[in-house]
Amino acid sequence: MVELGAGTGGGRGGGAAGEGRGGGAPDGTGGAWGGARGGGPGWGGAAGRTGPRPAPSENRPWDAAARALRSPPRHSSVFPVPIRAAVHADSYGMAKTVQEERTDGSLGVQSWNIADNIAELDTFLRETAPEAVGTVREAHPEVCFCALDGGSPAQYSKTGQPAAAFWERIDVLETADEAVLDHVRRGGAGLDAAGGNDDIVDACVLALTARPGAGSLETLPAEPPVDAEGLPMEMVLRRSG
Repeated sequence: MVELGAGTGGGRGGGAAGEGRGGGAPDGTGGAWGGARGGGPGWGGAAGRTGPRPAPSENRPWDAAARALRSPPRHSSVFPVPIRAAVHADSYGMAKTVQEERTDGSLGVQSWNIADNIAELDTFLRETAPEAVGTVREAHPEVCFCALDGGSPAQYSKTGQPAAAFWERIDVLETADEAVLDHVRRGGAGLDAAGGNDDIVDACVLALTARPGAGSLETLPAEPPVDAEGLPMEMVLRRSG
C-alpha cells in the first residue's frame, strides 16, 4: 500500500511520497518525507527536495542535471536550495544572512518556504535514523513527470495555466496507472491540509516513481557522490517503460 503523509500546501509545506511493497495505488498527498510503510523503499522530498547544498562553495550537481532535463520550458521549477547552515536557521532573515555571507548568492522566499522540510529530513537522516539513507531518497515532481513522459518537459505551467497543467499531468500519470483520477479524487476528498490539485498530482507522480513497476529507476547524476555527512547527492526518476 502506498501511503502518503498529510502535510502539503501552505506555509513552509512540501510534498513527498513513500512506498511499500504491497503494490497499492497513491490516494493521498505528501508530508515531510515518504515512509517505507511496507518495508520497501521510500522516496521523500520537501516539494521534491530533500538535501541542502553540500558546502557553501558548491552547487548541487543533480540540480544542474535536472534543469538540463527540463529545459527549456520548465527548467526554472528546479530552483536553488539553501546551504545546510541556512536550512537550520531560526528565521528567514537569519537564513538569508547566512546564505549571503557564505555563498555568492542570496536566499529566495521560495527556497525558504521548504527549508523546514529540508531541515527536518536532514536531521532525520543524519541523526534520528541514519539507516534510512538509501531508503528515503530525493525526487522532484516535475523531473518525474518529464521522465514518465519519455523525456518531454511539461508545456503548461501550474501557476500560469493551472487547468491545462493539471490535465497535461493527469495524461502522463494515466500512462502509468489508468485509475489515477480515482486516486486523485479520493486524495482530494480526504485531504485535511490546505493543498490543491497540483499538490495531489505531485504526490501521485512521486508515489508512482517509488512504486516498483514498469520502466527503469535511474538517478541524476548517474553515479551520485555523497556529501560530507555521507548523504547521497541525487535525484531519483523512473523512465517510462
